[in-house]
Amino acid sequence: MTEVTAAIIRSNGRVLIARRAPLQEGAGFWEFPGGKVEVGETPEECLERELLEEFGVNARIREFVTESTYEYA
Repeated sequence: MTEVTAAIIRSNGRVLIARRAPLQEGAGFWEFPGGKVEVGETPEECLERELLEEFGVNARIREFVTESTYEYA
């Protein structure tokens, strides 16, 4: 099982979403920014790292919202 995180970033009534790259699984689909939790990393640390890598944003993670489980084919 792979643990992943995603951020819900809201500002001025808008929500930040990202479009998956052309060669990724689910290419072209929209998603909340985030990624795979690395060994020894907390979900919060993962989100901070991913937001910095993907968007150049230094973030402070505030609260856990929900979780779900998905099994790929």
